[in-house]
Amino acid sequence: MGMEQKNKVFLALLIALVMVVAILSSFGLNFFSGDQPEIVLPSPVITDSGEQSADDPTAGGGFLPVDVTPETVQSVIATLERPENYYRAITIEVATGGDTTGSFYAQVWVDGAWTRVEMAQPLRAMGLQYTIIYLDKDTGKGMLYRWYGGNNSVKSWAVDERGADLAQHIPTYEEVLELEPERIVEAGFGERDGMSCIYVETDIDELGYLERYWISTDNGLLVGAETEKEGQIVLSMTSTEADVLQQEGNFTLPDGTVLYEPDSG
Repeated sequence: MGMEQKNKVFLALLIALVMVVAILSSFGLNFFSGDQPEIVLPSPVITDSGEQSADDPTAGGGFLPVDVTPETVQSVIATLERPENYYRAITIEVATGGDTTGSFYAQVWVDGAWTRVEMAQPLRAMGLQYTIIYLDKDTGKGMLYRWYGGNNSVKSWAVDERGADLAQHIPTYEEVLELEPERIVEAGFGERDGMSCIYVETDIDELGYLERYWISTDNGLLVGAETEKEGQIVLSMTSTEADVLQQEGNFTLPDGTVLYEPDSG
């Protein structure tokens, strides 16, 4: 083989090697890098039992889809943030013994660090309950103020970051993040009262309770919850869709003391 022909063969091999390196650079690096796709918040349909339908899970978002499973749901929930400003109404039903239940109806206003809850509670003789909560987002500490219709006597006490949820009689779904992963028995995308949700079901805890959560993928709010014990629903919660807060003057005590004045913009 002549020198010129050898040079041609060498050049051909060199070109082939460059092409292989280019292909590996284009496809191989993404494979080995371990980058995770962004979470999509789609809106397939879920049945009352919590089973996910086969509807297209990418219908509600513009990102790459990530499956929500018992193994991944804690990571998905950790990405959600509740809105800073909204109004909504919630209904809570609790078992009162036998097959009977009692209902609580609450209107909730949230503006930044401040939350106001007006709760009608027919099971209690004190009537309409008013609660205002301040919560420092950095420290997780705050103060709660409470009084009842027809009585201007206000009581107050310190609360932690669960104070606003407790005032509404709803569970704090972020506690799911603190569970051992094996305690989550079912999870997926679903729908609750027309709202796209992440569904989570836990196993039975040491007190015999099984819990289910429906968390809005639009705003990170809990829109539905159930607590079951020995096959009976002992607490259930439903919510309207959240609207932007527009009403002012909601954070004032009955004696006229203004705790917080919303920005009228």
